[in-house]
Amino acid sequence: MITLDDFDTYPDFPVPGVLFYDISPILGDAATFRTACAALMPREPVDVVVGVDARGFIFAPVVAQQLDVGMAMVRKKGKMPGVLLESTATIEYGASDLVISPVGIENKRVLVIDDVLATGGTAAAVAEMLHRAGATSVEFSFLLELDALNGREALDGHTVTSVVRVPA
Repeated sequence: MITLDDFDTYPDFPVPGVLFYDISPILGDAATFRTACAALMPREPVDVVVGVDARGFIFAPVVAQQLDVGMAMVRKKGKMPGVLLESTATIEYGASDLVISPVGIENKRVLVIDDVLATGGTAAAVAEMLHRAGATSVEFSFLLELDALNGREALDGHTVTSVVRVPA
C-alpha cells in the first residue's frame, strides 16, 4: 500500500505557498513502484492508456503493458508533430497549453494516468480533448490527490481513482 510517507515533500516549490510531493522515493524502490503501478489500474476495461506530461509518462507505459493495450501521450504544446488537438489547462500556479494526437482514440475506452490531481485543470483539459477525439469513455487514475483543491469536481461524470489522498 502506498501512503503519504512514501513521498518526500518540499515547501514553496515551485512557487511560494505550494507544498510539492516528490515521487522519487516511490520510483527508487522496485517493490513500491510496482505497488503504485498496480494501484493505478482501471476499474473498468480500457483500450488505451494515456500518460500526461511529464510524470504520467512514468506510470502509463507500465500499466498499458500490464493491460496489453496501447498508449498515447498528452504533451505540452510544441513537443509533438502532426495533426493535434489542443487545450489550455489552468493549474494551481499558472496555465499550460496541452496537445494530443487524436489517432487511435476514436471509439476507445481511455484510462488517463497522471501523478497528481490538484485543481483538476489539467485533467479536465485532457478529458475535453479525448472527448473531442471521439473517446467513448475516459477514466482517471492519480497517484496523489490534494483534497483541499477540489480537483475531483472538475472531473464530474468521470471515474476517478486516487492511490493516496491528502485530506483538506
